[in-house]
Amino acid sequence: MRLAAASLFFILICPAQPHGECGYPCWTEIPAAKFTFVSFAPSAQPPAAPSYEFSLPDPAQTEGGMSEQCNARENPDVDLYRQEGNSWVGPLSGPVYRNPLYSYISEKAAGRKGIAVQVAFSGGPVSNTGQWLAQAVFFHDEPCYRASTEFGFDRYLKGLPGDSTVYFYYELHANCKPDGKCRNHQTGAIWLDQRESIPLQTPPGANSRGGPDWLYEAYLEDGGTLWVIQVRDPYTHKAALAPLRRAVKDFWTDSGKSYFAKGADGYITATAVRDGPIAYSGGPPTMNLAHIWVAK
Repeated sequence: MRLAAASLFFILICPAQPHGECGYPCWTEIPAAKFTFVSFAPSAQPPAAPSYEFSLPDPAQTEGGMSEQCNARENPDVDLYRQEGNSWVGPLSGPVYRNPLYSYISEKAAGRKGIAVQVAFSGGPVSNTGQWLAQAVFFHDEPCYRASTEFGFDRYLKGLPGDSTVYFYYELHANCKPDGKCRNHQTGAIWLDQRESIPLQTPPGANSRGGPDWLYEAYLEDGGTLWVIQVRDPYTHKAALAPLRRAVKDFWTDSGKSYFAKGADGYITATAVRDGPIAYSGGPPTMNLAHIWVAK
C-alpha cells in the first residue's frame, strides 16, 4: 500500500523500527561511513560540497587503471572474452582495465527492495566530442559489477539533447556488451546484457528551500512485478512529479520476484565514470549526494 506523505517523511528521517513497526517501503539510510572511496588510477578523494556527503565531478585522471582485485576471474560464475576482429579470445584471466572514475561503494548488506537518493546535479554543459560521462547511484549484486543485476538512477552526458535527463534503470547481466563478452562458466552460454531505462522529468525550478537537490525513489511492489518511481521535494516530501508505476519487463521478472520476497543481497555504488576526456563550459559536471536510502 502506498504510504501517505507524512508517513514517508517519518520513515525517511527515522531508522527502521523493530517488529514490523515500519511500514513498507521501510526506508533505511546508509551512513556515509559505510562507503569506501575507490579510484583504480591514483587520485585524491574529491571534497564534498557544503551540505553534501559526497561530490562526484568529472574524474581528474587522464587514464584509467588496471585492477587486480576486480580481475577477469573475479566472478567465478562468468568467463570473460575479448573480441579481436571476427574472433573471440578467452576465457581471459588477470587484471582488467577500468575507466577513469570516482566511486563510493557501500558494505554488502541484505534485504534491499528499492533505493532512494537525495541528489543535485551541477556544472557543464558538456560538448559533443564523442566521449561520455556517466553519473549513477545504484544497487548491484556483484562487487565488481561483472554480469551483475542492478537497479538505480543514472544520467549520461554526451553533449547531446537530453543530457540533463535522469533515468531510473534496472538491468540483468550488466557490463556484458558486446554480446559474447560474458559466458556462463559451467555451460558456455552467452549472457546478454538486458536493461530498461525509464526517463524522469527534471522538476521545474528549485525545491522548497531554494536548492537544486531532489529526492528520487524507486521500490518494488505487487510481488516484485511492478516498480513504483517517484520524485519528491526532499524537505516537504511532496511529489514534484506524478508517480510512475511500471511493470517489470520479462527479462527481470525472476529477479524482481526474488528481491521482493526476501530482499536483495548486495551493494550500493555512487559513481562518476567516463570513457575518455570530455570538454565542458562552466564548472565540471558534478553529482552532489546528500543522502542514500534503501527500502526494506
